[in-house]
Amino acid sequence: MLYKSIIVELHYLPCVEYFVYLSSFQKVIINIGDLYTKQTYRNRARIHGANNVENLIVPIKKWQNQKTLTKDVEIDYTQKWLNRHIRAIRSAYGKAPFFEYYGDEILEIYHKKHIKLFELNIDLLTKCLEILDINIEIQFMEIKKHLDENSYYNALNEVNPKNAASRKSIFVPEKYFQIFGKDFVENLSIIDLIFCEGPNARHIIEKSRSIE
Repeated sequence: MLYKSIIVELHYLPCVEYFVYLSSFQKVIINIGDLYTKQTYRNRARIHGANNVENLIVPIKKWQNQKTLTKDVEIDYTQKWLNRHIRAIRSAYGKAPFFEYYGDEILEIYHKKHIKLFELNIDLLTKCLEILDINIEIQFMEIKKHLDENSYYNALNEVNPKNAASRKSIFVPEKYFQIFGKDFVENLSIIDLIFCEGPNARHIIEKSRSIE
């Protein structure tokens, strides 16, 4: 069955797989009513530096209960993560072919010092979609009840670091040029693909898609 819409949660500097999902549908519904879950891509991303893969994790303030919605989670600036992420991205991709074209556009978003993780993730996602020239309708919803599975492709929590070895039919990683290492590392943050391939990034995303 073909779907026109997909439901996902917001990620931090989402991986390539996430963009394969998004670009495969006419409309994207982002759930802003999901409970925050630890050890997911909601606050972490993977980049490829000189010393192999590095995890970038946005620290969040402790919440009072286990029913905190992702949209209410606040970033913890008492931890020195902001400059570390910027330095890590510059170190990993400063010499990448297309960093000079897109690096400042992405890094300037960090200087806004968003209070909420949700706001940071939206800005980064919007900028990456703009760079990739992927035009899709995005709607934000607080999903509190079961939705008709015949109308939407439910991808909530499908793109997950714990499920990295498990591939659904929609994603078949396409290799592309990377700065470091002899072996290709799949499904890194989308910025790895953007900085390494530039305008060709969208083509790589399309070749990584396999929908029945």
